[in-house]
Amino acid sequence: MDNDDLLRPTLSDYRRAPALYSSTGFFLSGFFGGPIGTGVYGLCNSYRLGRLKSDLPVVIALVAAAFFVVLLLNNDGQMADLATLLGTRPARTFEVTLRAMAMACFGAIYLMHRKFFRAARVSGAKSLSSWVTGIVSTLVGFLSNTAFIAWILTHH
Repeated sequence: MDNDDLLRPTLSDYRRAPALYSSTGFFLSGFFGGPIGTGVYGLCNSYRLGRLKSDLPVVIALVAAAFFVVLLLNNDGQMADLATLLGTRPARTFEVTLRAMAMACFGAIYLMHRKFFRAARVSGAKSLSSWVTGIVSTLVGFLSNTAFIAWILTHH
C-alpha cells in the first residue's frame, strides 16, 4: 500500500479522482460570462462528477439569486447611486455588479466541488481541456447578461 492509497478514502467517494475542467477556466468563464456563465461551467463539472441531479437546483438558485439581487438594487435606486459614485454609465454599473455576483457564484460552486478538485490535484489527474466549455459558457453568459441589462434599462 502506498501513500496515495492512504489518502484516497478521505479525499473523495471515487476510487480514482475524476478529471474535471480547469478551475482557472471556471474562474475566467465566471468573470467574463457572469452568473450564468459560472453556472453553466459549474454544471459541466457536476456532470463529470455524476452530481448533476443534486447540484442543478443549487446552481439554479445561486444564479437566480444573483440576478434577483441586481434587480433589487436597481429597484431601490442603489444602482443609480453606484453609477453616480463610480462616474460611469448605468450599463457599465450593471456589468460590474453582475461580475461581482458571478464571483460570489463561482466561490459557492467551487466550494461545492472543492474536495473533488483537491482529490484530482493530489492524485495527479490532469484537468480536461476547457476551451469549448469555457467559450460556450462565457458566450451564453455574456449574451444573457447583455439581454438582462437591456431589459432592465428599458423597463425600469
